Amino acid sequence: MMAMGGKHRPFAGSWLFATVTVASVLLALPILVVITSPLHSAAPEWDHVVRALLPEHLKGSLLLLFGTLLPALVFAVPSAWLVARTNFPGRSFFRWALVLPLALPTYISAFTYAALLGPTGSVSTRIHALVGVKLDIMNMPGLCLVMAAVLFPYIYLPARAAFVAGMSGQLDAARTLGVGPWMRFRRVALPLARPAIAAGALLVAMETLNDFGAVKYFGERSLTTAIFRSWGGLYDLGSALRIGLVLLGIVALLLWSERRSRGNAAHTTDQVPLQRQRLRGLRSLLATLWCALVLLLGAGIPIAKILLDVFGGSITWSWTEVLPAFGNTLLVAALAAALTLLVAVLFTFRERYGARAPWSLHLANLGYAIPGAVIAVSSMALAGVVDRSMVLPFALIGSTGLLVYALTVRFLAVGNQPLRAALGQQTRALDDAARLLGASPLRAFVHINLPLLRPALLAAALLVAIDVIKELPLTLILRPFNFHTLSTRTYELASIEQLREASLPALFIVLCGLLPVLLLDRMADGRA
Repeated sequence: MMAMGGKHRPFAGSWLFATVTVASVLLALPILVVITSPLHSAAPEWDHVVRALLPEHLKGSLLLLFGTLLPALVFAVPSAWLVARTNFPGRSFFRWALVLPLALPTYISAFTYAALLGPTGSVSTRIHALVGVKLDIMNMPGLCLVMAAVLFPYIYLPARAAFVAGMSGQLDAARTLGVGPWMRFRRVALPLARPAIAAGALLVAMETLNDFGAVKYFGERSLTTAIFRSWGGLYDLGSALRIGLVLLGIVALLLWSERRSRGNAAHTTDQVPLQRQRLRGLRSLLATLWCALVLLLGAGIPIAKILLDVFGGSITWSWTEVLPAFGNTLLVAALAAALTLLVAVLFTFRERYGARAPWSLHLANLGYAIPGAVIAVSSMALAGVVDRSMVLPFALIGSTGLLVYALTVRFLAVGNQPLRAALGQQTRALDDAARLLGASPLRAFVHINLPLLRPALLAAALLVAIDVIKELPLTLILRPFNFHTLSTRTYELASIEQLREASLPALFIVLCGLLPVLLLDRMADGRA
């Protein structure tokens, strides 16, 4: 008889384990293609790329990365501390409202700020007419600020959770020793919350490296734009894959740095909820003004500009162009979310009831750490091999199926992580009881584990759908001919300076992301 709580041996239906292994290999193939690209993909323009393209674009990516991380930390960490630790006017509103920038893709925020503060922006021209100062945000510092204002919730959410989770004993001890509020925050709270902050900063770094629309529109250079230039301008897929390998190396370095930081900062807290301190007078006013400023920069100004263009302009909207893009977006998001959840459920079942997980399963879960443009070009390389072999009666390149497959590779970890976390909270005694009653692992999983995973399944589906709706570089490369989604339609209109026309599909993207973001925030607090 098996030991209680121990590992289960594979059951008679081990064909399902084999199916999971095959699926994980298929989903890991794009990553393997990038890693092994120098061995199998010719790159006739690689010498030119190394001399004339790679150095400037690598420099641009590094400047963008660190230039975005610093203001994102400045926006996120003080806001999280104020919301978690203090009481001030508007705190209950800012607690959830500061998550709203997640509903805005970076490229939409970039378009709206350019329309206001660019060289010909409405606000810039008025300032120039009044005081003679020429204002232009379309440069690297401006791009970093815009992206930080949108991406800071990735740090704000884990930092807020860390500040709420405990620390009261440590902070009380520091207070009894006469340590002031600022020093308690800097010397006690920040070190304890550093692993959570580092994890959020890693997500900001991933999103920054993945960005294409905002970087391209602001006229800056990054490794992602270099991939597009190599593939679309030089028609050299091999060079694009090699640039993807460089980008993958940066991502691996970031992952290693975050993991090392987390390992060296393995602190424990007392898990006693913090007693919030009521701020009064000037401190209370400053806390409210700070959170209001961060929210205004991240969501208030872009959303207000979009609403003004949609409802306050004199444009006659072409619904025949927007509605098909809206339908295509919902179709792709639904298919990608369904496929991702199916694979994630199979993976969690394999990890729960199987023996040691295969290497391909771990590799397949790294897709979210890889920029969308890299996955797109590697998926296209794979599809090209299949198409040339004529194994299938239809072409993969230019098909919706290839797009959905690549999106599943990209966001599998997003769908898998909530399920793994929720399944990890289920006691092994449930599995053992079912097995003692004669149930197979599959039956125990379907009838016991899976029903308890319903909230996590909903959260995973919403997370994947949000990311698919906002994803731009991957969709631009792999979409079928004349197939528009809301993201590609918004980008194409903005790229030809039709910013007002781009506001309607941009509004649809914001609305699609708004409700799931608010629901997920409520679910995180256990109120939904």
